[in-house]
Amino acid sequence: MRRKVFTIWIATVAFFPAWGQEPALAMESADVTTEEYTDDFQEHFFEALKQKGIENYQRAAEELLRCKKLDAGNEVVDYELGRVYIKLRQYDRAEAHLLHAVEKKAELWYLDALFGLYELQGEIDKAVAVGERLARSDSQYKENLVRIFMDAGRYEDALLLIKELNAELGRSELRERQQLWMETRMNPGTVIKTGEETVKDTAAEGGVSESKDNLEETYRRIGEYKKIFNFGEVLALAERALEDFPAQPALYYHKATALNRLKKHGEALEVLQAALDYLIDDRQLENDIYREFVIAYNSLGNDRKAEEYAGKIRN
Repeated sequence: MRRKVFTIWIATVAFFPAWGQEPALAMESADVTTEEYTDDFQEHFFEALKQKGIENYQRAAEELLRCKKLDAGNEVVDYELGRVYIKLRQYDRAEAHLLHAVEKKAELWYLDALFGLYELQGEIDKAVAVGERLARSDSQYKENLVRIFMDAGRYEDALLLIKELNAELGRSELRERQQLWMETRMNPGTVIKTGEETVKDTAAEGGVSESKDNLEETYRRIGEYKKIFNFGEVLALAERALEDFPAQPALYYHKATALNRLKKHGEALEVLQAALDYLIDDRQLENDIYREFVIAYNSLGNDRKAEEYAGKIRN
């Protein structure tokens, strides 16, 4: 039995090198005690992984906390505790453990988990800070950071990052859509395409109807309120606009985003479905809608549905 456990332990060290360090204990029989201590740690840790695998997250957390008592400085335990607490929707605890892991050793997967937690909670500023650290280590995270900047209304930062990505990787259809989406919101009155209706440049067309002006102003105000995380106003604006423009998928998306940030996830799901019903040929908006589905289902504890919608997101 001990040989089997030891073999698994060595395999795990290949992925988490920090585990190779034995705990320093001042005891009468150091050799024997350390060996027993390591076996005890392994027993609880692998039981935690087993329980997490069968989605018994509370039991997994209990086993990991036993590991924490045996080796308080092990950052991998903190990382796994953070992931388990996310599943249990105990986000404050998840954040604390993930931060401990990052402080101990800023591995990409620790930062990635922390980034996902902040995005799930709608903590845009924190997500940006972690996303910037990730982007410095791996350029693929710049794509995620563009989306976070867009969600925060930081369009100039997002556009600058798109320019960097285009220079590094070449232009892409996704970034072209993102750039167009942001530029029309930074310069209202040019072209705004949100599904079935299009608002064209007022100078070229000699003016647009008052209702179209109101829609344009609504999107501008929604963007402003998103910048300051006032999702109560975002919700109110979207609901009022939908009375006049009931076929606008972007309005449903903004309403659902607000509902998710206000912890009304069940209502958000209904609104997101309406957004999909009205959506026509807008890949960026479609991906944004699916991301809100993921946030809603994760928050409701429905991991299977969350994974289903995460799989629908396309580049």
